Amino acid sequence: MKTIKQVSDLTGISVRMLHHYDKIGLLKPSAVTEAKYRLYDEQALETLQQICEYGQNHYK
Repeated sequence: MKTIKQVSDLTGISVRMLHHYDKIGLLKPSAVTEAKYRLYDEQALETLQQICEYGQNHYK
C-alpha cells in the first residue's frame, strides 16, 4: 500500500488532483486509515494508469 504522497511522487499527479479523483468517484483509495490517510494498492495504481492513458489519448 502506498500513501497519497507516495502515489503523487511516483506518478507526478498532485495530491490535490488525487483528492479530486476521490471526491468525484473516479479513483477511490483502497483503504483509509483511522487518521483519514488515503492508501492505494497495486490495483488502484493500475486504474490510475488507465485514467492517465485515457486522458492522453482522448485529448490528442
